[in-house]
Amino acid sequence: MRNLLYIFLSSLVLFVSCNQPEDNSLELITDTIVGRYQLTSATIQGQELDINDDGVVGSDLFTEFEGLDNATSALNSTLKIRPVKSYGTNTSINIEIPKQHIDYNKRTGEYTIEFYGNMMYIGFDYYVDESGQIITYPDPEGNSDYYEEYDDMIYFLDYKDNYGKTFEFDQNGGIEVLVDCYCYDFATNEMVTASVKFVYERFSYSLY
Repeated sequence: MRNLLYIFLSSLVLFVSCNQPEDNSLELITDTIVGRYQLTSATIQGQELDINDDGVVGSDLFTEFEGLDNATSALNSTLKIRPVKSYGTNTSINIEIPKQHIDYNKRTGEYTIEFYGNMMYIGFDYYVDESGQIITYPDPEGNSDYYEEYDDMIYFLDYKDNYGKTFEFDQNGGIEVLVDCYCYDFATNEMVTASVKFVYERFSYSLY
């Protein structure tokens, strides 16, 4: 009798567990954003600059970094958005932005640009809160704020003071990112901070 009761209870637990609906709501939420994205535009907001010293000012970074091959590789890179593991858990996002690679001679006051340019990472984080909202914010630790200063020289000067501002997912498989970029404007011969909007479109739901 005791064995029959044990078998009955075991079967009941198995039946209940098999019919328990899975909570896949987090997966459904992250499925709306997970995947690989391609940069479609990078536009300086509210001003025009001469980034590549061609004598022409503009706001399109694809044009302004033309000829700086190492920098344009950042514009052609793929952005991956990975799923979060649980509610409230942060997942990092690193976008690549093009850089001129500016060196500054303190003694002569001259700025020089590395011929091939370069790139750097700007960090953001996102998580899904208990209400199902996707929350994004800049990661102050996620920026490769790398420059070297000596008595007479500053190397990688344009790697200083670059900050992520906003990171937004839209409803159509797109992303808009706003970044403050520190760069040298050959039109005015000055270092300036330019707000740049990077727009991405998802081309694959797979991460590989």
